[in-house]
Amino acid sequence: MNIFLGDIHSLMLLRTTACGTNGLALNPADCTLPEAPSIKCCKLYRLGMPELLGYLNVCDGSKLGIVVPRAQDRIRAGCIECKVMSRPRGETPFLSLASLDEKNPSHLIPQTTSVYVMSAVNVVLGMAGRLTKRVHAGEMTRVQARLLLLKLCLELCGTYAHDPHDPRGGKVTYGIKPLLDAQTLVRALGPSGREVGLRLAREVSQMVYDNSGSPQESFMGPALFFPDSYGGLELADYVANKPLNLTPDERRSIGHRKITPDFTMEKYRSVVEYVGEVHETGDNPQVDHVRTLDYQTLGFREFRFCYDDVRTRSDFMKSAARIVNAIAQFDGPEVQRKYLCLGGSAEFIERQRALFEVFRPWQR
Repeated sequence: MNIFLGDIHSLMLLRTTACGTNGLALNPADCTLPEAPSIKCCKLYRLGMPELLGYLNVCDGSKLGIVVPRAQDRIRAGCIECKVMSRPRGETPFLSLASLDEKNPSHLIPQTTSVYVMSAVNVVLGMAGRLTKRVHAGEMTRVQARLLLLKLCLELCGTYAHDPHDPRGGKVTYGIKPLLDAQTLVRALGPSGREVGLRLAREVSQMVYDNSGSPQESFMGPALFFPDSYGGLELADYVANKPLNLTPDERRSIGHRKITPDFTMEKYRSVVEYVGEVHETGDNPQVDHVRTLDYQTLGFREFRFCYDDVRTRSDFMKSAARIVNAIAQFDGPEVQRKYLCLGGSAEFIERQRALFEVFRPWQR
């Protein structure tokens, strides 16, 4: 029997494999549509995957989420939530669950059932549908939905992964291979369609950037550079996680052969770096010091942000004022007036509070 998991459980397994835990792997699958289950009424034990269901927390009232190609293919069981997925997105819409080491198979791999998970693109669209329904039901605002989906996209396109079971407060795994990239996301969502959440997913996909290195870095981009509709200050045009384009002479003049700032404001010859706790360990302080000297040699102004700079909204606004004042030296006092106007706007403050609540970078 083949089981095609829905967006929530697919996301859990995407994070699990990204974190390298439980000996699991996800391989590209040939199937472009979910298959209709071979049975219409089913108890969970008949699926033949008790260990995996336990790992996915399917017990005591929580349901197993699966997708089917047509409404008439739904399994009629109170323990299973079926959703119709008639048009998966992307070149490889599904991935097959397998053991990372076939010689030592994971205990979570079912013996008689093949399990498939949605690709990252389809997880995004599925989550966008869930959020859109909650907006329509009055359970959250459009701004909150937009930010929650943005946070997910930046993680999937980034080099870190949240804890599969506690994404809000659990351990974060760093230095992973991105599960998705922004260009692929935009391209996959481009064709016409009528899926619930497609409009929200398309809107957010236009704002996503690649290779964010941490949840804090994912917060800094929207907070500093996104439009105020996202709770951002929209300080300047920027690029994220792109190596500086250095001449051979410039490379010879600095300590690093390659420098990749978190964010670069080329017009103002300025960079923004978020310095997390990991920068206080080992030889990282010395590496950071050399990088700061390199920025000075290259004529770039570095704006460093740490935990205390984003602990509260007030702390963040005071720290962001450093960039505002520097930009005003180029573009005039209108930049400062815009910043002060936003800071005094009740509507903007509410959106910024939503941004802080969703991303929560100050949580140690």
